[in-house]
Amino acid sequence: MNKRQKEHVFENLFRDNKDKVYRLCRGYFQDSNDVDDLFQEIMLNIWKSLDAFREEAKISTWIYRVAVNTALLFSKRQQRKNTLFQMIEPETLTDHTKSDTPDPHLQLELENLRRCITMLAKQDRLLVSLLLDGLSYKEMADILGMSVSHVGVKINRTKKALAALMKEASHGKS
Repeated sequence: MNKRQKEHVFENLFRDNKDKVYRLCRGYFQDSNDVDDLFQEIMLNIWKSLDAFREEAKISTWIYRVAVNTALLFSKRQQRKNTLFQMIEPETLTDHTKSDTPDPHLQLELENLRRCITMLAKQDRLLVSLLLDGLSYKEMADILGMSVSHVGVKINRTKKALAALMKEASHGKS
C-alpha cells in the first residue's frame, strides 16, 4: 500500500481502537505519564507494523496482539528503570480519569474498582480489559495465546480475585 493509503487505514484504525488501547494501557499503569507513553508506543508500533498485517486474523485481534506485546516490553523496561533509580511509586490511584458520573458515591466505587484491578496480576488486568471491551472468549484466546477453555477458567478466577479485593477494600473503609 502506498503512503496515502497507509495513512488513511491508520487514521481509521486509530479512531476505531484508541479507546480500547488506552484502557489496556491503564490496565498496566496508574501513572498518567506512563499510560500516555505506552499508548504512544503502541500506536507507533501499529503504524510501523501495518504493512506486515497479513489479514490472517481480524484487524482488532492483530491490534490487541501488537498492544499486548508492546505493553509487556514497555512494562519490563519500566521495571528495570524503576529498579535502577530505586523509585517507589505510591499505591494511591491518581485521578487523571474523567467520569461522566455525577454521583460521588458511584465515583468512589469506580475508583475503588480501578484500584483493585491494578492490584491484579498483569495478565488478569489485561483479561479484565478485554472482557470489558466485549471481546469473545475466542478473540481473547487468540490475543493471549491460550485455549478458549483456559480463558474461561482465567476469567472465573480473576472475577473471584477481584470480588475478594473489592470486599477487602470495602471492609477496610468501614
